[in-house]
Amino acid sequence: MTPGGTKKIFISDIHMGDARSQAGDHPYGWLYSNISNLANFLEEQLIAPDVAEVVILGDLFDTWVIPTILYPLNSYEEIYSNDENSPVIEALKKLAAESKLSYVPGNHDMAFSTTDLAGTKQFMETRFPEIRYICDPDLPTGVYRSGKLVAEHGNRYCLFNAPDTWTKQPSFLPIGYFISRLVAYKVYTTGTPEDFHDILKKFIMQLIKRPNFVQDLYEAIAKDAGLADTDIIEMNGIASFPGTITVGGISAIYGQLIQNWESDPNRIGWEIAAREDAGDLALAANHILFSSGQDIVVFGHTHVPTLKRIFLGEPLEEGVDIHLDLPCHAIYANSGTWVDSVKSTYVETQEDAGRQYVRLWNYPSKTLLREAFVEL
Repeated sequence: MTPGGTKKIFISDIHMGDARSQAGDHPYGWLYSNISNLANFLEEQLIAPDVAEVVILGDLFDTWVIPTILYPLNSYEEIYSNDENSPVIEALKKLAAESKLSYVPGNHDMAFSTTDLAGTKQFMETRFPEIRYICDPDLPTGVYRSGKLVAEHGNRYCLFNAPDTWTKQPSFLPIGYFISRLVAYKVYTTGTPEDFHDILKKFIMQLIKRPNFVQDLYEAIAKDAGLADTDIIEMNGIASFPGTITVGGISAIYGQLIQNWESDPNRIGWEIAAREDAGDLALAANHILFSSGQDIVVFGHTHVPTLKRIFLGEPLEEGVDIHLDLPCHAIYANSGTWVDSVKSTYVETQEDAGRQYVRLWNYPSKTLLREAFVEL
């Protein structure tokens, strides 16, 4: 870390894809036009004397958003070597070389199975020398900790996108992986722009009270994409899965997801976890804040930039002055995303004069959207 730097920058949900995702009549990748914007931002953090560290909270690479009829990726190599991504890759390598880069995995860049964990770690530490790679030893998740601040991607609290350790061991692939591929197929074949989170939210709200909620939701998304049960999903040797599998086959495999989820007493309730996939993860953040004594939680995953100030356990009403000079009991922030379709945002933290500030910024306008602080 840079000596004397007092600021830490948290970004997430970059979603770099391979060359296929940016090519053809119907590009289906989520990051292309914003690459230079992101590279400029990273270069600014590299030379900023007051920035000690840039922390990427997952979904740096995207191995999920791939149409069902194309072969999937089972490593980051084709994304790393995509020439279009090189401005971002080079900036990240510079940050890592200066010991200013930390990274925890998300769901779109998780290791696919227990056998992939070591290889994923080796890839990141080889391609980005001096990176601080933070990942649990037996799961494709990680938690960044600094004092009373914790930060992670946030997908482990989401029913459809948490690592699935029950269904197809040693695979971690949750049903959200296949939902991503269904939606990518629709974009690839129709050119219709789709927001994965909007589709998931729509069907969660429509179907959550159904007895066969998980299967009904998956099948509704497949139908919306124009896919039948007998259509094929290419799997390309991903651990625990055959070379191809039918759309309907996936529905059957994950039919016991809710029962499996509820078998773990350490997880939040499945209905909350389902709604968090379509929400802002504030309930999950509160669970961490008040169960482990943390003052500040930062997530990504939802693509929804958020900063919530908590006083005695109650969120402050939205719309109050961003410069309110009153210490919070706790703070939840979400770093948003850098994909092409929305405004880019990031979270900044800073310790100063007995306070730890949390700020939510827009880039490139460098507009302060919201801030708060806790007393140290």
